[in-house]
Amino acid sequence: MHRRTWLAIAMALLGASLLVAAGFATPAKSSSKGPAVAKSAVAKKGGTLNVNMSESDVDYMDPALAYGTFSWQILYETCAKLVNYPDKPAPAGSRLAPEVSKGFPVVSAGGKTYTFTIKPGFKFNTGKAVTAANFKAAINRDLNPAMQSPAVPFIDAILGAQDVVSKKAKTASGVIAKGNKLIIKLQKADPSLLPKLAMNFFCAIPTNMPINPQGENAFAGAGPYYVQKRIVNRQIVLKRNPNYKGPRPHNIETFIITANTDVDQSLLQVRKGQADYDMAGLPPTAHAQLAKEFGIKKSGAGRYFINAGLNVDYVGLNTSRPTFSNVALRKAANYAIDRPALLRVRGYLAGRRTDQILPPGIAGYRDANIYPLKGADYAKAKSLAGSKCGNVTLYGSTSPTGQALAQVQKYNLTQMGCNVTIKAFQGFQIYTAAGTKGEPFDAVFAGWFADYPDPFDFVDILLNGNNIHATNNNNLAYFNNPTYNKKMNAAARLVGPKRYSTYGKLDVDIMKNQAPWAAYDNRNVREFISARTGGYVYSPAYGTADLGTFFLK
Repeated sequence: MHRRTWLAIAMALLGASLLVAAGFATPAKSSSKGPAVAKSAVAKKGGTLNVNMSESDVDYMDPALAYGTFSWQILYETCAKLVNYPDKPAPAGSRLAPEVSKGFPVVSAGGKTYTFTIKPGFKFNTGKAVTAANFKAAINRDLNPAMQSPAVPFIDAILGAQDVVSKKAKTASGVIAKGNKLIIKLQKADPSLLPKLAMNFFCAIPTNMPINPQGENAFAGAGPYYVQKRIVNRQIVLKRNPNYKGPRPHNIETFIITANTDVDQSLLQVRKGQADYDMAGLPPTAHAQLAKEFGIKKSGAGRYFINAGLNVDYVGLNTSRPTFSNVALRKAANYAIDRPALLRVRGYLAGRRTDQILPPGIAGYRDANIYPLKGADYAKAKSLAGSKCGNVTLYGSTSPTGQALAQVQKYNLTQMGCNVTIKAFQGFQIYTAAGTKGEPFDAVFAGWFADYPDPFDFVDILLNGNNIHATNNNNLAYFNNPTYNKKMNAAARLVGPKRYSTYGKLDVDIMKNQAPWAAYDNRNVREFISARTGGYVYSPAYGTADLGTFFLK
């Protein structure tokens, strides 16, 4: 669930503003204006911020493996990158800027060679200086086949990358570190390389960071913070990097993040100041009251905030299993799904309904109105399914919201003749299980927040069959159609308006003719903080609160 290219940013911001506007039909005390921090507020230094992560833990803390919304929100504070997104609201927070790189790279005329110059002064919390070698180490560690990193599809254009993946070489020949120079050579031009390099996969790491497919849980960081420790399913501790001299905010001394808290109890704790923020969200029933009591803000002074995210929630239909290998049954599921009912489960101002891969705000998106958005069409679903559905194993979440969603979908599929069994997982365990090739599920609830605002990040990353491997898969439909793989590969090579119009057509084509998902909503991000917490900034690049801007009043 995750980020985004910058030719599309104006469109992305316009679409995001429309999404929030659509959700604010009846706000009690809405206010969308206000600076990142109220004028009267002063960002104090120090203290411990207590953060809950209700009903969940992160997938990983290791930057080569972490690919969840929560893990990326945390790692953003620990990472020093070649280029990054500023700790500011939109539009500034959506604009890529040099970080450890001294300006943007020098790019060859053919777009195949990028030369970065590393700034002096960045250090890990251990005191060791950041050099070009640290970024080279990150890329090669991502490519190492033992890591099974989901980063590989983003850097497969690098010269020699495939040799590392296929175990023919230990390092990519196209990644060269010479003193303060990092040179990246590509087999073919990649117009979205810079936003890809802004992903957490590619932040500076120690050159001796172990190859560990289970992921490292504590390691040196060169950003404002570092991961001091992680106890799986219990706690993550971030400490301020004493050697960080960069411009990014780092007000809080220590973040204590408690995993798998109870979401209802967590809301009470944040209300009372016993906890300061729940990064995993709120009970669906809480939003109407919070909006009435505290008003609605986007950033700045306040306690309750709503912002649009570039995201999609969907039910992935496992095309590698007998039931949903049948296109007619996949289409039937898209007619049977009750999108309004699923959105109501998420509560007040939850977002908008959808039946497509691309969200509004991504260049190329066009509203195609393929499947019913106002409710299920069971007659059409039954007509398409006939008597072929049989048994369906549906993967869902143990959270209250996840359980309610699964019950709605079970009812929907039952109406088209399926016999549905629900299997529930806690937190990110659902992605670990469903991301394992051969896992015995037929349908799975999933969500995706953009890594960067380009249609490649939705269409290719989530549905290109060439990216399927043993574990850590993002293509949870296991959709592997050679004709569509070729179409995706061709679209990825395009630039400019042609790129976006091609992806827009491909979105509609895939959903109308192949239906590997039943998409159902584009979600708003709704967050609540304690009275003692200030400095809320919504990061448009990450779709979450920016932890680094928080301070204790």
